[in-house]
Amino acid sequence: MQHLLDFVHEHSLEQQLYLTALTPAGELELIWQRGECEGDWRVRPRGCEGPAERVPRAELLRHLETRQADMPAIARELQALVAIQIVFADMLLRDATKLLGRDAVASTREAHREFVTLLVAAVRQLVEPARPNVQLISGEAAQSPLRTGHLSLVR
Repeated sequence: MQHLLDFVHEHSLEQQLYLTALTPAGELELIWQRGECEGDWRVRPRGCEGPAERVPRAELLRHLETRQADMPAIARELQALVAIQIVFADMLLRDATKLLGRDAVASTREAHREFVTLLVAAVRQLVEPARPNVQLISGEAAQSPLRTGHLSLVR
């Protein structure tokens, strides 16, 4: 279910999200607002005007489980939020295709995919340990001052 919550955070077009969760102690309001401690949800009893408890996104589901919230209902709510984002994306693509033409939209999407692929590769290079690479240097049988002959260790 965390992947649904992460998807909603990363791809939602909404400025604010509001959910309710049923617990044995009563209903809770779950509120997320873009730009306001974006990783945090505000959690408080439904209808309460007092301050809300801030719960980081990574801890929200565990927090709700601790309070014995109806987790299947929360999963359905998150799935509905994801479905709404899919509908918005579909409408956006259809409208863009009408306005700009199929070729322009397709080439833009392909350029974005290529950019993401290059970005992922660049990040991998940053986080993965560098492996030494052996490279052949053309010496044409001439004497080389390098200790390894015609090979050089490149990092």
